[in-house]
Amino acid sequence: MARISQRAMNNVVIFAMLIMIALFNIDQFLPQQASQAIVPLVPTDAYILKIEQGQNQLVRQGQSWQQVASSGDIKATPQAQLRAWQQAVLESTTMAQGFSEEPLIVVVWLAGQSDGQVFAFYPQPEATYVRHNDQWFTLANTTLTQLLPWNIN
Repeated sequence: MARISQRAMNNVVIFAMLIMIALFNIDQFLPQQASQAIVPLVPTDAYILKIEQGQNQLVRQGQSWQQVASSGDIKATPQAQLRAWQQAVLESTTMAQGFSEEPLIVVVWLAGQSDGQVFAFYPQPEATYVRHNDQWFTLANTTLTQLLPWNIN
């Protein structure tokens, strides 16, 4: 059997450790994927406290929900509106340009978070565009009318 010097054995150990470090951190060297293609509108495990859009609100009242609208009757029930928010998903899209209308700004308040999640909805004939956390999405799996029933004209 060949004898290895102490210095050579130290080099073997050092290179073995470097290879292990590289293997454990290989995901850092791979290219990162862009943002997720499809994400839920609100996190699936989130506890929603309130949804606000201007003077209109969907508010948790104990175990039930109450809709507060600035004008008119609301055709959707609070449970149907909440279900629409929980089932809605956002699909990634490229940055949309040239909207002539002001967006519908909605703030969703979640339990355990000091700041509300802000969504800017841009309804267009082909799709509803959503801006959230400086990213652009299109609304899927629901309609803006189901999310914000008080905006029905």
